[in-house]
Amino acid sequence: MRGLRGIILVVVMVAFSACLAPQSAHMTGVDARSWRRAESITYINNDTLSLRDMNIVLRHNSDLKQNTLPLKIAITTPDARYFEEIREVKLQQSKTAFTVAATNSIPYRTNVLLSQRGCYIISFEPLSEVRGVEAIGVEFRDNKD
Repeated sequence: MRGLRGIILVVVMVAFSACLAPQSAHMTGVDARSWRRAESITYINNDTLSLRDMNIVLRHNSDLKQNTLPLKIAITTPDARYFEEIREVKLQQSKTAFTVAATNSIPYRTNVLLSQRGCYIISFEPLSEVRGVEAIGVEFRDNKD
């Protein structure tokens, strides 16, 4: 009887996980006491055909008092093309007394096609000193529209 319950549980878990959009998050730690310089992540792309949504992922603690975070975001493609922009990221902060750290996934770009195989370098730099951010990165979600 236990074996049957285990099999049913595995089948149900697989069925539910099949409904979720595949995703991939890549993050780097920053100085939570005083983040002020650019931090980069490297994303190795092998899929040149899929459309994806790209989110900025930010992990922060209760020391972060800002509701918006102005960032310079720079992307270098495998063929050394460089794109940079300033983006003001709006944060949703949880206001409970027990929150030690929270993670925000903020939409950045939709229907992104990474048309080249290879290494993409994505850099995040705050425009002023920030306290309370522990890690920042990017999340790719398959776009099934």
